[in-house]
Formats: sequence, C-alpha cells, structure tokens
Amino acid sequence: MHRIAKIFLVLILLITVFTGCVSQRGAISSVTTFLRVIEKDHSDDYKEKWIVGYNSSANEIDEVRIMIEDVRVWNLIEVNKEYFVSYQGSKESGYVLGQIEHVGDENTLR
Repeated sequence: MHRIAKIFLVLILLITVFTGCVSQRGAISSVTTFLRVIEKDHSDDYKEKWIVGYNSSANEIDEVRIMIEDVRVWNLIEVNKEYFVSYQGSKESGYVLGQIEHVGDENTLR
C-alpha cells in the first residue's frame, strides 16, 4: 500500500510539472504600470477600440497595444497623456484594459 501511494505521488508531481511547462507558452499575464498613450484608434466598424502606449518609467520604449471594451472609457483617454493602468493578456492573444486612472487623480469618486 505504501508503494502505491509513492507511485501516485510521483505521478501527480510529474503531471503538475508537465502541465506547468506546457501552459507557459500561452501564459496570460497581468500588468500594472504607468502608461504614456501615443496612439488611439478603432476599427472601421467601430467594434474594436484600442490604445498604443509604453511604460513611461522604463528605460526602453516597448510599445503595447491594449484593447478597450467600453467606448465611454475609450472616449475619455487622451493621446500624449500618462495614465496608471492595469491590463491582462498575452502577446499572442492581445491585451485588454482592466483599469485606468489619471496620474495624480487619487481624490476622485470611484
């Protein structure tokens, strides 16, 4: 009985390690950063809206395209402004905006 438990434990461990290695290819990440918006655009049918920006506190400019689901949020975002943002996704599937706020806008109602 003790031997079966050891085999079962090793099998579970191997499955866990294998699953972790396989799922890293399409891993979804969550990023929170200061973002300088350099572009704002939409598709011809207005169904997709996005912004392009970069982490303004990083040494290198690495542009990221973030999809915006709510047109009201997209309408309020301004080019050449800095925001504190949170977004989720991956390079393969794209990023989607989670939250956004103006830098220095801590006293507004939420």
